[in-house]
Amino acid sequence: MTDSNCNGCCPGAAGPVGPQGLQGIQGATGPQGQAGQTGAQGNAGPAGAQGIPGLQGAQGIPGNNGNDGQPGPRGETGPAGVSGIQGQAGQNGAVGPMGAQGVAGPQGLQGVPGTCVECKSDDINEFAEAYSQVSQNLAPSPAANQAGGTVLLENLIISTSNIDSSLAASQGKFKVNLAGWYDVAAGMTGTLNPIPAPLPVWTLSLFLNGVIVPGSTFSNIPLSPAQGSNEITADTFIYCNVGDVLTLANTSTANVFLSAPTLGTNAQTNSAYLKIQLLRAGAK
Repeated sequence: MTDSNCNGCCPGAAGPVGPQGLQGIQGATGPQGQAGQTGAQGNAGPAGAQGIPGLQGAQGIPGNNGNDGQPGPRGETGPAGVSGIQGQAGQNGAVGPMGAQGVAGPQGLQGVPGTCVECKSDDINEFAEAYSQVSQNLAPSPAANQAGGTVLLENLIISTSNIDSSLAASQGKFKVNLAGWYDVAAGMTGTLNPIPAPLPVWTLSLFLNGVIVPGSTFSNIPLSPAQGSNEITADTFIYCNVGDVLTLANTSTANVFLSAPTLGTNAQTNSAYLKIQLLRAGAK
């Protein structure tokens, strides 16, 4: 078809594409391009496995010990230290053995009788006291440590429930109904009757159930026929069981005349007295 505008001068339509020709010879390598920019650092990789430990090295040869040095010179003495605080006193040592008993001292004077006969105490308190104001003629002792005439005590001051004094006036007996240690004190005023020559002593003793109490014998001696009386006092610790009986009796070899002296006094005197006081109740 002819374009009416070309007037016969316009080229014709393109023909079909021909087959591809053979590849030409490779051209020469072009110059190297500029290096590109360094890329960003990558992340750290994971830690590798621990290596095997190396072998231990051989031990070195020990060195020789050096020689000891020479001692240095002695230093000067330092100043004295401050005194320390005094230590506490030590404990008392053990008590030593008891020494031998000393010689007994002389008998003391009879004390003034007390006035508190009913004082209260936490301990058991038993006591009795009786006296006589009449003359008594006591028969002599029949043999060694045997009782002669017994002292009678017709006046009873007091007697607690465990000391029976009901026979003190008629038989001179005091019956103990509570076992324990007792203090027994006695006093007598008298003389020998008659007074022999040479002058012997006269004695009275305490008896427990008819047996003389050791250490209870006291004596006196008349100095002349004109002497109306002498005094004897006795104070003895005695252990009594329930039912034991105490008496005071003549142990002289002659009659003893107990009297209540009246010459030179405006008060009634006693011829004898006896006091019993419980010291400690219970077993011996």
